Amino acid sequence: MLAVLRVPLAEIRAAYRVGSRVYGTAGPTSDEDFLVVLSKPGQRQDLAFAEDLNIVIHGVATFQEALDDHSVFALECHFVEAPHVLVAARPPFRFALDRKKLAASAIGKSTADWQKAKKRFAEEPGPSRKKAFHALRVPAFALQIAKAGKIHDFAAANHFLAALREGPDDDFAWYEEKLGPAREALCAELTKLAGKKR
Repeated sequence: MLAVLRVPLAEIRAAYRVGSRVYGTAGPTSDEDFLVVLSKPGQRQDLAFAEDLNIVIHGVATFQEALDDHSVFALECHFVEAPHVLVAARPPFRFALDRKKLAASAIGKSTADWQKAKKRFAEEPGPSRKKAFHALRVPAFALQIAKAGKIHDFAAANHFLAALREGPDDDFAWYEEKLGPAREALCAELTKLAGKKR
């Protein structure tokens, strides 16, 4: 990873494994996915790739901003279990739960990913299934945060992936009928929790 990023270890403020190897859904051909926070001042959000390796790059400010905005992807890193923390942030990043912001962020991301999956499904069924899985996983994780203040079960949405793998390659309506109501129910529960006082 350091060779791909071309930075010394001292410049890494935090590094986390993310994706299928955290959720427990990785297969033999799955890539390794990481999020790395670089300490370099002014570092912008970026991506780096190598064979079987994908790295999301943040600066300290952009990662803190993602946490402040309640990005579920950033929160996955914030709450990930110790074996998946390659470099622990010192000092730790801040996060204060705001259920309204969390619901808005998660529902917005879920809806966008669901629509992208629907739009591209006929041409790209494989990547579109991944998008649909994200659309279900994001509100499932957000609900854990809204209820318990953290993500405690990174496998909570894996049954959705099993259902997505069963479906046809040429008919997104099948997925809308089978999984659409579950996504809507997750988002509705998030909205309800967002309206409650702590």
